[in-house]
Amino acid sequence: MVSSRTILKGMASTAAIAAASITGGPIVGAQVAAFLASPPGQALLDEAIDRSASSQGILLDDLARGGLVSYPTLGLTGEAGPEMVIPLKKKPRSKKQRANDKKKSRAWREANAALRNKNGR
Repeated sequence: MVSSRTILKGMASTAAIAAASITGGPIVGAQVAAFLASPPGQALLDEAIDRSASSQGILLDDLARGGLVSYPTLGLTGEAGPEMVIPLKKKPRSKKQRANDKKKSRAWREANAALRNKNGR
């Protein structure tokens, strides 16, 4: 299973190793790679990702086992196999709101009928 955290860790590791290799040479790049693969290095990456995400107001959720999203979310779908994304019904609407929807629907039907007649369809 691939989570957004795994992808971010890979990107951060690649950037850190590349920067270390460019500035310090291949030996320093290898040392940084070895450190980032170790448990303290992984903890450092997790902490850096959490701080960076929280400072930007980003919530990193792993929804591979399910969950409910009630706000705009950037996500990765299908990481744990086949998945479905199904929008839930919105909260109940008032009679006035439903009446306005019917008026709009009627206006759309009439406009589409007029357009079809105009185009000969």
